[in-house]
Amino acid sequence: MTEPAGVRTRQICLTALIAVLAIWMAREFLTPLAWAAVIAMAEWPLYRRALQRFPNHPAWLATGFAVVTALVVIGPLSLAAVTLMQESQAAMHWLQEVQQTGIPMPAWLPSLPLIGNRAALYWQQYIGNPQAANALLGSFSASSILTWTRSIGSEVARESALFLVTLFALVSLLSRGMLIGRQAREVSIRMFGVFGGDFLERMVGAVRATVNGTVLVSVLEGGILGIAYAVAGVPQPLLFGTFTIALALVPFGAWAAFGLASLILIGTSHVLAGCLLFGFGVTVMTVGDNVVQPAVIGSAVKLPFLLAMIGAFGGLAELGLVGLFIGPVIMAALLLVWRQWVEPRPG
Repeated sequence: MTEPAGVRTRQICLTALIAVLAIWMAREFLTPLAWAAVIAMAEWPLYRRALQRFPNHPAWLATGFAVVTALVVIGPLSLAAVTLMQESQAAMHWLQEVQQTGIPMPAWLPSLPLIGNRAALYWQQYIGNPQAANALLGSFSASSILTWTRSIGSEVARESALFLVTLFALVSLLSRGMLIGRQAREVSIRMFGVFGGDFLERMVGAVRATVNGTVLVSVLEGGILGIAYAVAGVPQPLLFGTFTIALALVPFGAWAAFGLASLILIGTSHVLAGCLLFGFGVTVMTVGDNVVQPAVIGSAVKLPFLLAMIGAFGGLAELGLVGLFIGPVIMAALLLVWRQWVEPRPG
């Protein structure tokens, strides 16, 4: 029996109202839920293969995938935290020494052609003596560093609680993935026709390709550059490599990591090693971002450079790290809808 148009309209309004209220109630958890959805879509092919071998234990399999995900995330963060704690005492000692004696000038600075003598004079005048160093670094102290450390600790505690929400949501999404997928496709087809079902499949494929391609290329780039750090003699190469992997998720982020490592080498009189490391980093990033990543992602997210850049940076600004994956997918959705409207329809 067909319902009157007025009843159907009121049903749609009620559904929209409930959806808005649900989003409002869950607004503090939208980011971890978005993370769970992104991770679930990326891990779904592997989970489905495992489910084919163990079809009677979907919840246990989903829990196992969540535990592995947690270890992959927590491992590098723990390494970075422990290393930073170890280095904090050395940093405070260096800060106290610099405020008493000034920042030592690199031995190679006066030998630079044309500008060497003037650069050495400026160095000694502005940061090479205790008075200048105190003026530059006077705002830093043990108490300020301790306050900064405490604020980071409280932020880490908050993010850890949200990460637990992500893991619980991931278990639920994976264990009920087939049912959620069927229902989502049915709703999409009912609301938008055949295009709705095709659109949903393309968006899921775009998320999966974006996540897998970005993460894989970031790990490869960071791993290769981590080896280069060790060969070049960069202090704490494992820590630098970990940060490079994390920063490689952000457009141009890894350039800052190996650029800083190169400057450290140059500042400690290893000029040739610093220049070679920078050139090697440029080569790795150019090949990774322009050859490897497009090949891994394929045609699922085939975006013009401008839309891809706006999606990545806009998503990062509005949603944080998860926006790096959601932003380009939203731009891909925009492009897909635009093509649906401008392409001629059959007959």
